[in-house]
Amino acid sequence: MSDVFSLSDGQWERLKLLVPGGGKGKRGPRTDNRKFLNALLWMARSGGRWRDLPGRLGNADTVKRRYYRWIEMGVLDAMFEALAREADMEWLMLDSTIVRAHQHAAGARKSKGGRMPRGLAGLGAD
Repeated sequence: MSDVFSLSDGQWERLKLLVPGGGKGKRGPRTDNRKFLNALLWMARSGGRWRDLPGRLGNADTVKRRYYRWIEMGVLDAMFEALAREADMEWLMLDSTIVRAHQHAAGARKSKGGRMPRGLAGLGAD
């Protein structure tokens, strides 16, 4: 799986100790945590619905059940906290194309035909 939504080998090496299960059973690994995390990445990046999950990432109902089970167990919270502790902020960049203010932050009318904020009402009279 070498698409945009997949974990690289280096990323998987950092994450595999943070996820439960996946140990070797008599018939091989019980679960494929890497495929499951790739499915979560696909969901987050594509904005798709569970039923739109590509078949190569697993059964949508199974992935959905496991996702909610991991949330209840706190697995995802623990994973995010661990990754946040070792965050590399060197490439972090924010600008106005990423962060947008709400329309009301600029003094826009709250409803169509509504009154203007007091500070701007005086400017319109000039």
